[in-house]
Amino acid sequence: MKPIRAVKARPVQQTLVIPRARVRQPLRSSLLPSRPLPPSSSSIPCPIGGHITPRRFQHPVMDSGFVDAPLPMDKISLSSVQESTGRIGIPERNQMFVVLLSAGSFNPPTYMHLRLFELAKDALEAQGYIVIGGYMSPANDAYRKKDLLPSIHRVHLCELACRTSSFVMVDTWEAKQNSYQRTLTVLSRIQSSLCHSGLIRKESLKVMLLCGSDLLESFATPGVWMLDQVRTICRDFGIVCIRREGKDIEKIISSDEILQENKNNIFSVDEIVPNQISSTRVRDCIRRGLSVKYLTPDEVIDYIKDQKLYVARRNQESGFLMG
Repeated sequence: MKPIRAVKARPVQQTLVIPRARVRQPLRSSLLPSRPLPPSSSSIPCPIGGHITPRRFQHPVMDSGFVDAPLPMDKISLSSVQESTGRIGIPERNQMFVVLLSAGSFNPPTYMHLRLFELAKDALEAQGYIVIGGYMSPANDAYRKKDLLPSIHRVHLCELACRTSSFVMVDTWEAKQNSYQRTLTVLSRIQSSLCHSGLIRKESLKVMLLCGSDLLESFATPGVWMLDQVRTICRDFGIVCIRREGKDIEKIISSDEILQENKNNIFSVDEIVPNQISSTRVRDCIRRGLSVKYLTPDEVIDYIKDQKLYVARRNQESGFLMG
């Protein structure tokens, strides 16, 4: 019998797949998300209705193992860039281009969510900015908010809702990750993706967080947001805040140190036609068997009906409403 020769095993080469738009290392220094996370049993009452939920240490953000999801750019207004620059990405007359980000549950998306983009666009362009795109970023399932639909439904609902918009798209990256992601991370990724695409240079691009006055007020609520991330969002990106339900945005800003020091980068927009539509009220109408027509696009209503969403009892194990 011939002796058996030992075969030296070849090392297995592992390929590390890194998303195109990784955030810079300083952004990963903290474990807490900047968007408030719902606690298991308590929340902070919000003066304008509803509750603002503080973040908890039991919801760490794991930045490794990102799931890749290319940023959609099909509605980015390249014609606006080219008309203002002569050639893509090099601005003339210090022209600044803006991309808006609205991050939230969108459970479900409503006409109010879409109106925020239109109000912000009108207000910014009146001040000389050029809005070239906008993104809805549905929260990750790890948000664990009561009655939150699985992201696969919320992403599709957002895609249906913004189908008729000329500039609003859905960024699925946040929803597809394996863990909760910070709002600052989402803002940074969008900025990096757009700049790395070669469509526009960083110095001529401004990615801004679009929100209502209730979210701006939560910035100053102790325990809800990380102060260093609030400062970075306000200073390095900017905020477009839609004034809702008669809130005094100027008072909110002046009463908080971080907001006050960055007030020139916070744009307050009046809601000329008051609109009190909310996802909570839409869900309540659906559960009560009432019509929600003209509160959200027909395509959204049809999908909710087809999938029987918001009408079944909550699955106690998953915490989600099951269709």
